[in-house]
Amino acid sequence: MRPAAWRAALRIARRDALRSRGRSALVAVMIALPVLGASAADVTARSSHLSAATVATRQMGAADALVSISDPGHPIEQQPNPGDGSEESGRLTAMAPYTPSAAARSAAAASPERLLKAALPAGSRLTPLPEETTGIPFTTRYGVTSPGYRELDLRSPATRGLVTMRQGSWPDRPYEIAATTAFLKSAGLRVGDTTTPLGTDRPYRITAAVEYPGLLADRALIARPGELYSVLARSTSVMADVEGSARPTGDGSWLVRLPSGSGGFSWPQVLRANGYGVEVTSRAVLLDPPAADRIPYHLDFHDRASRGGGISSTAAIALSTAVAMALLEVVLLAGPAFAVGARRNRRQLGLVAVAGGDRRHIRAVVLAGGAVLGGAGALVGLGLGIVAAAVLRGPLEQYSGSRFGGLTLAPLDLAALVVLGVLTGLAAALVPAVQASRQSVTAALGQRGSVRAPSRALLVCGLAVVLLGAAGAVFGAATGHGSTAVGAGSVLAELGLVACTPHLVLLAGRVAGRLPLGPRLALRDAARNRGRTAPAVAAVTAAVAGAVAILTYQAGQDAAQRAEYRAGAPAGALVLQLGEAPDPQGRAAAAERAATAAVLPGLGSRADVYRTYYGADCAVSAKGSDADTRRCGSVQLRMPADRLCRDTTPKAALDPYGSGAEISATEARRLLRTDPRCRAAEVNSMYFGDVVAGDADVLRNLLGVDDAAAERRLAQGAVLVTDPRYVEDGRVTLLRTLDPVGEDQKPETSTVSLPAVVVDAKVPSAQAVLSVRAARAAGVGTSPAGSIWLPGAGPEAGGAGGVTSAQLQAATAAVAKQGGSGSLTVESGYRSDSGVVALMLLIIASAVAVAAAGVATGLSAADSQRDLDTLSAVGAAPRIRRTLSGFQCAAVAAIGVLLGTLAGVVPAAGLVKADQAAERPWVDAVTGDISLAAHPLVVPWPELGALLLGLPALAWVLAAALTRSNRLTRRMSV
Repeated sequence: MRPAAWRAALRIARRDALRSRGRSALVAVMIALPVLGASAADVTARSSHLSAATVATRQMGAADALVSISDPGHPIEQQPNPGDGSEESGRLTAMAPYTPSAAARSAAAASPERLLKAALPAGSRLTPLPEETTGIPFTTRYGVTSPGYRELDLRSPATRGLVTMRQGSWPDRPYEIAATTAFLKSAGLRVGDTTTPLGTDRPYRITAAVEYPGLLADRALIARPGELYSVLARSTSVMADVEGSARPTGDGSWLVRLPSGSGGFSWPQVLRANGYGVEVTSRAVLLDPPAADRIPYHLDFHDRASRGGGISSTAAIALSTAVAMALLEVVLLAGPAFAVGARRNRRQLGLVAVAGGDRRHIRAVVLAGGAVLGGAGALVGLGLGIVAAAVLRGPLEQYSGSRFGGLTLAPLDLAALVVLGVLTGLAAALVPAVQASRQSVTAALGQRGSVRAPSRALLVCGLAVVLLGAAGAVFGAATGHGSTAVGAGSVLAELGLVACTPHLVLLAGRVAGRLPLGPRLALRDAARNRGRTAPAVAAVTAAVAGAVAILTYQAGQDAAQRAEYRAGAPAGALVLQLGEAPDPQGRAAAAERAATAAVLPGLGSRADVYRTYYGADCAVSAKGSDADTRRCGSVQLRMPADRLCRDTTPKAALDPYGSGAEISATEARRLLRTDPRCRAAEVNSMYFGDVVAGDADVLRNLLGVDDAAAERRLAQGAVLVTDPRYVEDGRVTLLRTLDPVGEDQKPETSTVSLPAVVVDAKVPSAQAVLSVRAARAAGVGTSPAGSIWLPGAGPEAGGAGGVTSAQLQAATAAVAKQGGSGSLTVESGYRSDSGVVALMLLIIASAVAVAAAGVATGLSAADSQRDLDTLSAVGAAPRIRRTLSGFQCAAVAAIGVLLGTLAGVVPAAGLVKADQAAERPWVDAVTGDISLAAHPLVVPWPELGALLLGLPALAWVLAAALTRSNRLTRRMSV
């Protein structure tokens, strides 16, 4: 066609779009929505990608370089950014022109100062940059907490950019400190308040609220150099509690500023420093990286470098699939709108043919409408996407934990999105354009349409594609190709199902005769106008299938995690863990228990737990003695030899870390099915250890056992065991191990046999419980390990299960004031995050489904106006119009939801099968027990019920409520 013909077609399309504003706005909005999402995602991704200059500033402030000593005197190889990789190497001598001799490196390694002086360029000025340290509790508004802390001169020009000021002023006087906004929020403090290191009596005034641009969630304090650590060092109690961790260990890092005019820290200078074992992050090198052939790390580890960066193939496939499915949704929903527009403009298109236009010109007019509306929708979506990215920048930064480099717009990306919107409009108008060009001129001028039966060839092709996609998904799951093959096969099967949708709609229309008037008219209208009904049903199917697949897969993952979770105490229990410092009289334990109860008076019943040990030296204080000479050992249960998993024990002994590489998942499942000895015990002794001592309260509060007979046997000296494999002939063997004094000695072991009783623990939080008296009789020592309170119902504390974060901080502060190192924890049990995700998926799927059904209903109302007028003319009640619209919308939603539910379970099953094929078992190095993660296929019935029943009902209500029942058009001409 000539350009003049295209200009005329575009002019006709523009006038038609302005004349039919409702339908035009509908199509434009549908195209704008995916463009809005894609443009917002593109701007966000581009903005979150930091430039080299921003990366350098966040790592080294305003300095020229950041250096650290990894292995003094030993040459290393590094990437231009050491964070991408660094390794020791002996090949550096051949690459660096200024590599020092071995003697020079050894001499410089005598001290960090000498090493840096020899490795760095002359005139370098160093500013220490200590790592963030933890271990000292600081007071808060609610009690105490343990943030990170460091000493840093925030007023130095070298540190400018490392930390961002949000409020206040930099600390410049003694006992002033800066705090991150995350710490202030969690601690209930603000600028001007004070915080005191626990164990000291000197408060620090908070003068600034700051943040690390790349670590927004970091809860930390920043003091002036030489001020915080000196105060902590003068407090012997603080230093004893953290065992010397108050000051950072190691050689640390330094900011390097070179003399002005030096040109920065060049790559040859970096290589020279590498020769001394100094790792360098240079601003000049980050801004202008060297060629790959000048990087020793690339030559030695080129395979690692080639794998770094970029998006993974699986993520790329998933992203491409999501974009393709979103565009398919738009085409499916916008196509019927163009088809209805073409039918309503039959007379206009017929006049084009009478005026000398051929089929090409008629197709051009309809396609021009797709281009006009696609371009308009793309431009609107683009503008709204940029605005959305700007408005949501703050919340997105908080969610990601890092500030963006700025609002970055990529013109080529945004232009591509506009072109994609235009192409989407053209794709949606393609089929209606072909159909409009095939109608006869007389039928067009008479505004007569025809209804054709759906093509059987399309049905056959659709079924073939469904089978092909299902076979691909099953093959990918069975052969272990993973989620990529399963996802591709599922999408292919879904496309085949879309091709079969017209026949399915026709089938639904054939069964409508047995239904009441409203649904009968709705289904027959849907079957008669398959051109607008089938795409809407397909769109609902695609949206629901994706949601059902994710919901089903996530339900299986949630069930597996719930089954694998092992609580360390009954749900809601408050656990006080005492430090391991010797407390023979139990006075410190009693004081800390009393402090906890004083702050939380509503706690329930309490049980005192004792840890077990072997060796007399463990019970005495190590003060004034060499801790390395203390003979302190452990107590464990020994499993009888015939109870071990014989098929895995010899292999597990070869791997002390129990990596599970010795057996396959298939072999592990066979052993778990046929040999009960191979099943791993369900024990989580994270709080007090495997073998504990206590009375009957420990049985109830720790193990959840309420058995009078078991309590009597415990008092009589028996050991209560949670795993029956350890019990043989009514007795259990305790293995007592005494640690060696030197590295060349072996541990000393001995055993003792005690009567045992197997108990059914609701919460297996220990392997065995025995009384303190029985432990001492067996030569086993005991010391207070802590206490555990079951959930209470006190109005002040709300019970242990209702302890808030503020209350927990207050109780921790009360415990710390007793001079001990106890910690408080609330056993919250298994917490699933799937509820929020499931709700979001249901909302998204429902929105898409209701939108698709609403589009089909609106088009039906526009396309069937004469039928509605006929109903009014023959005396139908006004509510019939509203009822009919409701059932039309509900029919589309119901058919789509049913098909989508059936289609969504298949990929979920394939993903579960793929996970099972890729699972690796874990084998215990001592007993040979096998742990194999479960990947069950769980059907989320509540969510599916909400979709199958709630979605059609919601569609009916919305359509009926938004339809006017008393609207009449102008009198029909005879």
